[in-house]
Amino acid sequence: MFKDVQPEMFYNDIFLARKRFVENSARGNFNPMQLLEISGRLSAMLATSGPAGINVSPFMISFLPKKEKLAEINHKIKEYMSAPGPKSMQMGTQFILDVLYDESILEPLKFITHMMNKGHTYQNVLDNGNLALGFIIPPDKGAYEVRAKGSIEEEGEYYEFANLAHDVIHVKPHDKAFHDWCPALIIDIIEIYDNSYKSLGKKLYP
Repeated sequence: MFKDVQPEMFYNDIFLARKRFVENSARGNFNPMQLLEISGRLSAMLATSGPAGINVSPFMISFLPKKEKLAEINHKIKEYMSAPGPKSMQMGTQFILDVLYDESILEPLKFITHMMNKGHTYQNVLDNGNLALGFIIPPDKGAYEVRAKGSIEEEGEYYEFANLAHDVIHVKPHDKAFHDWCPALIIDIIEIYDNSYKSLGKKLYP
């Protein structure tokens, strides 16, 4: 199970806190001030090195459904997106909660994001796949370092999922897209560290 594989504190701080935020938004209790605390869990600083040099950039990070579930999930999102007219942010967060926060379908040691250009991160990941994610929980409630391997997909189910998941919140409420679909970055977690000021690099996984 998802919860049983991830370190408990990492699960609570990254997955569970995000799920509660989505639940509140779906109920119409969205509080912009909550973004100050949740933003560092929704997105991470992603570091790479390679032919494009040492690089760090912010990326929105999503949880990834299991391979055998991807076609089904992509179909559900396409159905939602194809419904006529815009749908509210509240409707979008309810859909995400129902479909994308079901632990039984999620990979416990994978993330996914999409890359809005083929810049430094793209070039470095394409070269060697080595990357690290930095999550921070302000003001000083916690921090995590995730060491991982990345791979890039520019077609297929992973590519579709990364862009469809983005479009639920960033396209459907406006009923129009603001940019073309982007390459997907699949992130395979290798190690997780507690980088809070109390632990300063304590290894949590494996």
